[in-house]
Amino acid sequence: MMRPSLVSPVHGRKRMALAESVLDNLVEVVFQIDCGGNWVFLNQAWLQLTGHIPADSLGKRFIDDVHPDDRAECCALFQSLISRRAGECRHEVRYRHRDDSYRWVEAFARCALDEDGRLAGVAGTLTDVSARKAADDQLRLAASVFTNAGEGIMITSSAGLILDVNAAFETITGYTRAEVLGRSPKLLSSGRQDAAFYADMWRNLDTHDYWQGEIYNRRKSGEAYVERLTITTIRDGAGQPANYVGIFSDITIQKIQAEHLDKIAHYDPLTGLPNRRLLADRLQQAMARSRRDGTGVAVVYVDLDGFKAVNDEHGHEIGDRLLVAIGRRMQLAVRELDTVARIGGDEFVVVIGDIRPPEDCLSLIARLLECVREPAFIEDAQVCVTGSLGVSFYPQDEDINADQLMRQADQAMYRAKDLGKNRYCVFDSAGHRSALDRNSQLEEIERAIAKREFVLHYQPIIDLRTGRLNSVEALVRWMHPERGCLGPGEFLPLIEGHPLTIPLENWILGEALDQHQRWLDAGWDIAVSVNMSGTQLHQRDFVQRLRTALATRPRVDPRRLKLEVLETSALHDIAHVSRTISQCAEFGVSFSLDDFGTGYSSLRYLKQLPARRIKIDQSFVKNMLQDPDDLAILEGVIGMAAAFKRELVAEGVESMAHAKMLIQLGCFLAQGFGIARPMPGERLVEWASGWTLPSSLRGCTALDREHALLLGALVEYRAWTAAVLRQAAAPAPDRVPDAMQDSRMEQWLTAVGAATPDCPAWLRPLLALRDALHAAGAELLASGDDAATDNRSAAAKHFSGLAADFLGMLGAGLESPR
Repeated sequence: MMRPSLVSPVHGRKRMALAESVLDNLVEVVFQIDCGGNWVFLNQAWLQLTGHIPADSLGKRFIDDVHPDDRAECCALFQSLISRRAGECRHEVRYRHRDDSYRWVEAFARCALDEDGRLAGVAGTLTDVSARKAADDQLRLAASVFTNAGEGIMITSSAGLILDVNAAFETITGYTRAEVLGRSPKLLSSGRQDAAFYADMWRNLDTHDYWQGEIYNRRKSGEAYVERLTITTIRDGAGQPANYVGIFSDITIQKIQAEHLDKIAHYDPLTGLPNRRLLADRLQQAMARSRRDGTGVAVVYVDLDGFKAVNDEHGHEIGDRLLVAIGRRMQLAVRELDTVARIGGDEFVVVIGDIRPPEDCLSLIARLLECVREPAFIEDAQVCVTGSLGVSFYPQDEDINADQLMRQADQAMYRAKDLGKNRYCVFDSAGHRSALDRNSQLEEIERAIAKREFVLHYQPIIDLRTGRLNSVEALVRWMHPERGCLGPGEFLPLIEGHPLTIPLENWILGEALDQHQRWLDAGWDIAVSVNMSGTQLHQRDFVQRLRTALATRPRVDPRRLKLEVLETSALHDIAHVSRTISQCAEFGVSFSLDDFGTGYSSLRYLKQLPARRIKIDQSFVKNMLQDPDDLAILEGVIGMAAAFKRELVAEGVESMAHAKMLIQLGCFLAQGFGIARPMPGERLVEWASGWTLPSSLRGCTALDREHALLLGALVEYRAWTAAVLRQAAAPAPDRVPDAMQDSRMEQWLTAVGAATPDCPAWLRPLLALRDALHAAGAELLASGDDAATDNRSAAAKHFSGLAADFLGMLGAGLESPR
C-alpha cells in the first residue's frame, strides 16, 4: 500500500515559485556550476553584478567572466571542491561587467550533491564588495599619505590636545609621537608671536575653517625654526568643530637665504645703507605720502669733494672706511623716517619726508654738509673731505616723477661744485644754468668722438690655476687735450641713457675688433670683452649692426668676442634684451653680466638673461681678506654661479693674497691691479710674454669643507682682532662682535673633532692660544679710558702679539694636507 504524499503537486509548485521569488530578490548572486565548470543556475542578481541576463550566461564557463589575473586561483579552488579535497571555500575575485569594467566579488562556494548524494558540481553565492574594497584602498592611501608625507602633520581634538602626528612631525620638531600625544601644541611655541597674532588665527579658523601663514616655533632642542603652516577645521555632523588638522613644512633655510638675498638686493654691501633700488622704493613712498597728507619731500644728492685724493694718498681701505663713517654720521643727523642711501662710489642720496614748508629742512641739510666735512681719524690719519649737495623739493608746479626729482638734485649738486664745492644748492625749477652746463659737457663729448680723442686700454683676465691669459677687457679712456687721460668715471655717467652712448659704444666695439685683428697679424689670438649699455641693447637693430661689424672683419672669430652688460643697467625690456643675447649666441658672440651684485635686479637678471659669464664686482673682492660679510657674499655669488652653471670672473684683485683666496673659494678667473693694470693694446703682447704665475699660487686648489670653514674662521678673527684694537684705541658705540658665538671657528673645531673628549693633540696649542687671545681682548676692552696710558699700550701690544701668533697658526692650518 503506497504512502500518501504529504505535499500536493499544487502546493509543491507554490513552494517552488516562492523559493524562486526569494532567490530573485536577493542582492547576492546564487549560483551553481556543474562538474565541467559551466553555469547551470544563476538568479536575477547576476544581471546587477555583470549586466548579463542569467539565461544568456547559462551553459558558459564560469572562468570566462573572471579577471585574467584571478583565474589560476579560481581554477585551483574549483578543482579542490570537485575533487572533494575541500568542502567549501571563500575568497575575493574580480568579475567582468558587460561594460568591460571589473567588480570585486566575495565568492562563497561548497560542493553540490544530487538526491543520491553524488557530486553534482559547486554551488554558492557572489557578493559585490567593490564599494568596501574602494573604501579600504582609500583608507590605506590616507594612512600612507599621513605616514610618509614630507610635511609635518598634527591632528588635535576640538579642545586643542594632540591626537596624532606623523613621522615628518617627529623629524622637524625633535619630539616623538609618544611625547606629544595628549599635550597642547603650545609646547612648540617660541614666544615670538604675541596674543594678537593667535587671536587673529582663531578668528580666521572660526570664520573660514582655514588659516595659513608663517610662524616661528621651537624644536625640542630649543632651536627656533620657521614653518609654513596650514590649519583646517574639521566639523562634525552638527556643524561643531571636532578636530583641527595642521600641515607644516620647515622653511628656515629658505627664510635665511631670502633674508640674505634681500640684503644683497636692497643694501649697499660696504656701508649697510639702502642702495639705489631700495632708495627708489622709499622715495616713491615719500612722494605718495606727500600727495596724501599735503606735506613736502626733499631729495639731497651728496657728492664728496676730494675723495679721489684720499684713495690716492691713503689707499682704498681708508677711503672705504671714510665712506662708512660719513654714512653713519648722516644717518645720525636725520630722523628715523628719513632715508640715507649710497648709490655708488662717493655718492649718497638723502630723502627727507614730512616737511612743511620745504624750507624747514634747510637746517637739517646744513647738518648733512657738516657731517661730510667733519674730519675723520682712521688709523692715525686725519682724513678730510667736503661735500657738494644738490637739493630738489616735491611737490612742484608741474607734476614730476621720482626719476626727474633725482635728476634735479643731481643737477643742483653739479651747480654746487661749479660754485666752489663745500656747499649746497637748491634746484632752480627753470634749470637754465644746469641744463646749459650739462649740454656744454655733452657737446664736448660729441666733439671728442668726432675727433677720435678716445682710446682703448686692455686689462688681462687670468686663469689663476695655470697663469694662462683667458681674455682681456676693453676699457675706454678719454685723452682730453687739456685735462689729460680721463677714466670712464669722468664722462660715462654724463651720457648714461643719452643718445651719445650709441656712437661711442659703436666706436669702442669697432676699435676692439680692429685691435683683435692687429693681434692676429702678430700671431696672437686672445678673446676680448667689450662693455655694452642697456641703451645699446635696447636698440632694435643691434644684432644686425653687430653682424655687419663682424662681417667687415672676416678674420675675427665671433667666439672670441664677449659683450659685457652692466648689472646696474636699467633694462626696461628684459625680454627683448634676453632675445638679443640669444640671437648673438647663435653666431658665437657670448655675454657677461658685469659688476654682479651692485645693481637692483641681480637675481632677476641672472635668471632671465642667458649670459654665460658673471663678473663679481670688485667691491666684494677687495675686502674679503678681512671682512666676513664680504667673504659670505662672495661665497654666495660663487654658489649661485655654480647653481646657474655660469662662468665666474672676480674683478678688483689687488694682491696675490686676494688671488689665492679666490682659488681656495673655487673662483679661478680674475682681473685687477694685483695682476695687471689696463694698458694699450700694443703693450699687451709684451706683458703677456713676460707674465708668469707667481709661486705663491702654484699648486693652490679649491678648499674642501673643513679647510673652507678654517678660511672663514681666519677672516672672522682678522675682523674681530681689528675691531678690538679700534675699540680700545677710540671707544665707540659699536659693540665688538663676540668671536666665540656661532662662529666658523666653532664649526671648524667641531668638524676636526675638537669637541670630542679625546681632542687631537695638535689642536691643543691652538685652543690654548685662542683662549689666551680672548682673555687678553676682554682685559683690553675692560681697561677703560681711566687706565694708565702705558698699561693700555702694553695690553694692546700683548693682544696684538697673541693675535699675530693665533692668525699665523690658523693660516698654517690652511696649508696642511687635505
